[in-house]
Amino acid sequence: MLLKNIFLYPDLVEFQNRPEDLSLIRYQTRYIGNYLSRNLAKLKFNAGGFNRVCVVGQSNPEKVYRNSSSAVSVGIHFDIDECLKTGKQYLGDYYSKLYKLGLEECNKVYKLPLSELFFWLDELKNLNYKNEWTFKERTFKKNGLKCKLHCSIDLDKFELRLIVSDKGNEIFNQIILTTPPDEIIFYYKFKDIELINNNIVVINRFHGDNILFQLPLNFYQDK
Repeated sequence: MLLKNIFLYPDLVEFQNRPEDLSLIRYQTRYIGNYLSRNLAKLKFNAGGFNRVCVVGQSNPEKVYRNSSSAVSVGIHFDIDECLKTGKQYLGDYYSKLYKLGLEECNKVYKLPLSELFFWLDELKNLNYKNEWTFKERTFKKNGLKCKLHCSIDLDKFELRLIVSDKGNEIFNQIILTTPPDEIIFYYKFKDIELINNNIVVINRFHGDNILFQLPLNFYQDK
């Protein structure tokens, strides 16, 4: 079983009386988890009997254990009030440290690609915690157009940007989707770029009305 995802969040039971704080922190940690997940997809590490690691912040950390849903749970010491008082400019380092603590603890019981995971965390820090990537590129030779879907995710939000170039000259660059920073929310909202009825169309993963955004070609032709 391939290791696919690493999550970090406060214990859902212990902090159940603080739902807004829970939601905020779960969102804030996902841009780091997303960076790890995208790199894990390329590494293809066989973890044996689990495909994700959940680093769970607790006042009294529980032992590492694997549950029945192919996940390993790792308890780490966590002070939710300290977390909420941490300045936004320091949260990248703060959450990265928690990820490292949890992964190191997990590796004592279940083997992980620890050096690679730590390398990616340090790499993201060196990028000033900017998690950006190109999701899709399409070239429509007949029209001389190159289209790109560019993604970025940070503490606060996920953004999808459509960039259109004509023979190397950028003619359109606009954010076409903004959501909370959570793959569960944004994953199904975009899939591909197509040319349909003289429109550049960004389609989603839903059935039925599957158009997220469309840009008429006359926009390009009028340039």
